[in-house]
Amino acid sequence: MHIALLEDEITLAQEVTALLTAAGHTVEHCADGHQIMRALGRDTFDLFVLDWHVPGPNGLEVLQHLREVLKLASPVVFLTSNSAEDQIVQALNAGADDYCAKPVRAFEFMARVAALQRRFAPAAPLSKGGELMPGYVFDHIDRSIKVDGHAVVLTEKEYELCRLMFENPDRPIARNRIMKEVWGREEDALSRTLDVHISWIRRKLNIGANADKVRLVVVHGFGYRLMQMAQAEGASS
Repeated sequence: MHIALLEDEITLAQEVTALLTAAGHTVEHCADGHQIMRALGRDTFDLFVLDWHVPGPNGLEVLQHLREVLKLASPVVFLTSNSAEDQIVQALNAGADDYCAKPVRAFEFMARVAALQRRFAPAAPLSKGGELMPGYVFDHIDRSIKVDGHAVVLTEKEYELCRLMFENPDRPIARNRIMKEVWGREEDALSRTLDVHISWIRRKLNIGANADKVRLVVVHGFGYRLMQMAQAEGASS
């Protein structure tokens, strides 16, 4: 998972980052509330680990922004010195999924992270591929896609881009995340390349902004989202 860590104690942040990276996760550390707010505008995260008392917007305010403004359902775990029952209840009622008190107990904390990953991670795609959406069949061995039974010719990057989007349906994916996953790096120079590839796969797979069944749409100022349209909408159009 790609994890956002909000923690202003540098030593603890380094410790938590080491635990998470050793388990195969990637971590973006934010030392204050303003940093994580900026990060939310440019990246997609699978999990948030929040301290409560940090400079700028505090952890609870960040949580409220995630749930009420951005409407994100991504899991959130608090890691904080606030251990009073009323504060735990406040965080959980605001949308937190778990709550750990400092000092961090490494095995317990990682077990809680693993439990959240099992609960929220999308179902693992079949290694050989399969029908990721009705009518869209992926073959990960041949690196090919069939749309309603018809083979579609794609380049390697086009296939990887399609795979990323179809394995994350109805989820906004940040441009930086797409570039990192597909091209292995985040560079401004890739921005135009990404847009061109998006245009190509929209046309080849019939997933443009006005498509009946599946649409690949722009999330302005952030990235892209693949949406499966309701049957009724598709039938009436």
